[in-house]
This record gives sequence, structure tokens and C-alpha cells, in this order.
Amino acid sequence: MKICRLAAMTVALAAAWGCGGGTTTPPPAAFALEGGWTYLGPSDGPHDLTIHGGSMVYADVDGTWSSHWTIKTYDNELHHFQATFVSGSGTYLPMGQSLSGTYDLRDSLLTVQVADGLAAYPPLQSPGTCTGGTDGQPVPDCRLYIKQN
Repeated sequence: MKICRLAAMTVALAAAWGCGGGTTTPPPAAFALEGGWTYLGPSDGPHDLTIHGGSMVYADVDGTWSSHWTIKTYDNELHHFQATFVSGSGTYLPMGQSLSGTYDLRDSLLTVQVADGLAAYPPLQSPGTCTGGTDGQPVPDCRLYIKQN
């Protein structure tokens, strides 16, 4: 009988101190860009982007280069993410030790614009095209992808 009371008191104290019960915070929503993406253009070589479990992997379709990144933070509502470089082989993309990205996702078409560093997010220019204004030139550090099935 004394053991039952001791166990009940321990559970009650743990709940009172916030060490159990239903006071947990729900996990954040999954990153909206999870999955596999195929590069469409406008100017880099053909590659795939895979986003899964807190990492991003850029890989050349011919296997000549790849780069691995850890996603530091993301915000699905603001369409932002930040990533840090883990490793790379060959002459890989993107370059740098960290990057900030802004994205636009429309159905299965993804526009991503990145900037070197974690200081600020780049403004997204020409979502869905990655070409600038009247001159039609590619927007720097802008890439278009389509969702893989």
C-alpha cells in the first residue's frame, strides 16, 4: 500500500512541476519543400535537389558534383529558409558556407532565390520564370525546379 501511495505522489509531483502530462508543444509543420526536385533552369547545369529530414542535397544528374546542406531554419508562411554547408564534391552549387533563401511554390513549380550568408533573405524576383524585366536576362542566384513524382 505504501508503494502505491509513493508512486501516486511521484506522478502528482511530476505533473505539478510540468514534468509530464499534456503541456507539450506540438512539433513544427514539415518544411513545405520536402521531397525531390528537378532543375529546369535558367543557367546552371542539370541537377536534382532533394530536401528531406532537415537536409538539402544538390546533385548533378551525371554524378560529377554534389553538395550537402543542413537546414538551420525555415518558415513556410514567409517562404524563407536558411542552410549551412556540410560537404561537397566536384565543382558544386550553390557556393558558400551558408545561404538564405526565398521561395515561391505554385503547384509543382518551385522558384528559389538564394543569397550568400544568413544576414538577410533575398527578395524573390520573377517567380515562375527567373528572368528579369524587359531585358529577359536570368535573375542571379534564381533557380526553377519541378516536383519529382
